[in-house]
Amino acid sequence: MSAPKNILMIASNPAISPVTGWPIGFWWAELSHAFEVFEQAGYTIDIVSPDGGKLEADGFSDPEDASGYSVQDTVSLAFKNDPAKMQRLENTPALADVDPNDYDALFVVGGQGPMVTMIDDPRVHDFVAAFYEAGKVTAAVCHGTCILLKTRLSGGDLLV
Repeated sequence: MSAPKNILMIASNPAISPVTGWPIGFWWAELSHAFEVFEQAGYTIDIVSPDGGKLEADGFSDPEDASGYSVQDTVSLAFKNDPAKMQRLENTPALADVDPNDYDALFVVGGQGPMVTMIDDPRVHDFVAAFYEAGKVTAAVCHGTCILLKTRLSGGDLLV
């Protein structure tokens, strides 16, 4: 039997939207739904952030938010009610402390946070480019794709 595949999820550190002044971060469904699919497929999963530390979600993505915007997101609610899973968000490792050779796939989580914390972060761009150039599965969803606007390969061309 082969060893399980390892997936690295990169999620945004908390930030404040320069447009609304609201706290922003990752989007619950984009983290929890992917996590569940990866977990059910038997992968091991680590969650990191550019700076490390505690992660916070965009308010409207929280199924328990007073707005009711994501009230039907039972997958995220189940994640939130699982203490072991929530512990993974309490003190994430910093991206710089991660060895990309330990992972088979990379998944960049969306949310409003990446538009502030990742779009201009060369640490994220360089990590994603190196991962891609190593021939490994490299994916980003929703606002996490903003990194593709500035991620350059070793030859100088944009990744996309």
